[in-house]
Amino acid sequence: MLVVNLGQDISLHPIGEFPELAHTPLNWSLDLWREGKAEFSADDWRIFYNKALQGNYDSWDLNGTDQELIYLAVRDEQVIGAIALCDFDDLEEFRHFKPWIAAFIVDPNLRGGGLGSQILQLMEEKVISFGIEVIYLWSENRNDFYKNRGYQSIDQLHKPGALDRKIEIYRKSLG
Repeated sequence: MLVVNLGQDISLHPIGEFPELAHTPLNWSLDLWREGKAEFSADDWRIFYNKALQGNYDSWDLNGTDQELIYLAVRDEQVIGAIALCDFDDLEEFRHFKPWIAAFIVDPNLRGGGLGSQILQLMEEKVISFGIEVIYLWSENRNDFYKNRGYQSIDQLHKPGALDRKIEIYRKSLG
């Protein structure tokens, strides 16, 4: 199993290597994204984290379905973030795109110092090691972050309602 490491001794580890730490990024995610949106409830978050504990982290089936891997970003034996690789990420309208970077979160006390960029770069290296040449993700409010890291906006989705959400869909060629 490949463990990727980059600068500041940050490394990505399959969530199953540190199951006792999984609650930390799960709680950050629930705090940041509240108790879920129409696409993903708080219970869905918990199921996602539990399922990822059983994932195959040794390879990625480019034709597979229902693959969900969560990696913990660890520095000095502390979890500082999490990032996932999935076949499908919540938005039915874009199910034809895959795979997705998803559930990307950095410790709220450490944001703004470049750790997110490093974690994303580590994940891109992991994705490349699986033979994946194109990756997708979506964001509602971190658009400059992704554009500055080579992601291209390919579509938008407007979700009217109480939250009136505008979702930007991104693609990055890694090949």
